[in-house]
Amino acid sequence: MKTALRWGLLLLLPALLIVEPAGAYDYPLSSEAIREAYFLGSGDPNKRAQFFEKYTKRYAIPKSGQYVGLIQFETPYMLTAQRVSQNVSNYFAQDAEQEFLGKPAVCRVRVEVYWGYNSLQLPAGPNYHYQTDYTVQLKQDDKEIRVKSKWTETLVGGESAPIDIGIEFNNEYDASSIHSATATVEVLDPGGKTLVESFDLDSLR
Repeated sequence: MKTALRWGLLLLLPALLIVEPAGAYDYPLSSEAIREAYFLGSGDPNKRAQFFEKYTKRYAIPKSGQYVGLIQFETPYMLTAQRVSQNVSNYFAQDAEQEFLGKPAVCRVRVEVYWGYNSLQLPAGPNYHYQTDYTVQLKQDDKEIRVKSKWTETLVGGESAPIDIGIEFNNEYDASSIHSATATVEVLDPGGKTLVESFDLDSLR
C-alpha cells in the first residue's frame, strides 16, 4: 500500500511542477497567453468583469466633495482581453496572435475622480470649478516609472440627460519597464493629500 502511494506521488510530482501559477505578471505575452486572453475577451462578459475586478481598487463615497473612486492597474494580458471584447465580430484567436505576438505592449494605470453628490444636481455656485490638477505616479522598488503617454477623459452619468460627473486619468507605461512583485500607484490631489495603492503583480496576469 505504501509502495503504491509512493509511486503515485512520484507520478504526480512532475505534473505539479509544470502547472503555472494562477496569476503572475505576464509579459511578453506568449502565443498561449494571447489565446487565453482572446477567449476571456470574447467570452462571458460577467466572468470577464469579475476577472477585471481583481485589477481594480474601489473607494467609498464621502459625504461631500470630490473624491477618487477607482484605481485600476491594466496589464498587457488584461488590455488584450479588453481589446478583443470591443471587436469580437470577424476577429479570431489567430487575428489576436498576429496583432499582439512579439509586439511592444503597455501597462495602463486608470484613475477615476468624481465630483461628488453636487455634480448630480447643480454646481456649488456660478464660479465653482472642480479640481482637476491631480498627479498620478507608478513606482516599483521606490523608483518612479517613466510615463510613456497620458491623457484625460470626461466621466459622464445620468440617464435622461447625461452630465459631467468626473474625470478619468490614464497613464501608459512600457510593459518592459515593469516587472512582477509589487507596483505602487500614488495619486496626489490638488489639496496635497496622497492616496497610495499597491498591486501585487505576482497575483495578476
